[in-house]
Amino acid sequence: MSSQQILPSETIIHRYGSSLAGKTILITGVSGNSIAGELAIQLSAAAPHLLILSGRAEERVTPVIEKIKSTAPNVNTRFLKMDLGDMSNITTAVETLHDIPKIDHLACVAGVMVPPYGTTKDGFETQFGVNYLANFLLVKLLLPKVKAAGAGSSIIIVASSSARGGKVHFEDVGFSEGKTYNPLVAYSQSNAARVLFVKALAEKLGDQGIRVFSIDPGAVQSGLQRHFTPEFQEMVAVLRASGGLVDLDGRPIEIPPFTSKTEGAATIITGMIDPTIQGHNGAFLHNNAVANDELNSHTRNHDNQAKLWKLSEQMTHETFAV
Repeated sequence: MSSQQILPSETIIHRYGSSLAGKTILITGVSGNSIAGELAIQLSAAAPHLLILSGRAEERVTPVIEKIKSTAPNVNTRFLKMDLGDMSNITTAVETLHDIPKIDHLACVAGVMVPPYGTTKDGFETQFGVNYLANFLLVKLLLPKVKAAGAGSSIIIVASSSARGGKVHFEDVGFSEGKTYNPLVAYSQSNAARVLFVKALAEKLGDQGIRVFSIDPGAVQSGLQRHFTPEFQEMVAVLRASGGLVDLDGRPIEIPPFTSKTEGAATIITGMIDPTIQGHNGAFLHNNAVANDELNSHTRNHDNQAKLWKLSEQMTHETFAV
């Protein structure tokens, strides 16, 4: 297992990409300006059989599909229309994949960052709903197809370094219907939830050989930052200047340098195929290496992992037995 390194996706694909040949891969959050879009383009170089590219609007995914057609014409692509802010829409979208017997790799990349307070179609606080609960449901629905792909398949949930400062506010995940809403606290909560979910899922899957990782893609300029108001940017600038960023346990957090989209996508690919980390299932990855030591005591707490699973089943009205 290597130590942390910022690397381009091309390096990971060059090392381990042969294992992607002929595979079926589903990616959420695909658009021309997203890490997910870059991920799709990078993976197409490794000759997968099919890339299922999910997003809310086809026109945002089309440029990615066109680029893949021009550079990797033998790779099949398929658009999957799915709105992660609507549970019934997720279920409907998965039903359209009835002809796909197996999914070798599921990369849940889609997310929303620090929007004004709002709720999803089902009434969940937007960031908790889209960034976390949607993934809980999507993984539940697609797990039979991932299991059908067998050992070496993967489920990768993109989180963020904000998970280090975050926790799930079990008594009030919705911030009192917005009355106590802080966009950054809610973003951190949604990412802490992603990490807790991955830990629980890996444990429940046991030794079935399905790789499950949460990852911090680093600080990448992408469409994710569309809600960065001048006020929010000023707040971040003040934090940077004071060096005052600490995790939930009071340990200092280094503010990462901005990296490119190919460097952001690399750690996702590491999670999917790097053989050197497979003994660390359920781990949090950062800069292409296992980084569990970066997690705070809340997300490493086994009781919290179990508690979130139960809460998620209650909120989604779905029993998720692995």
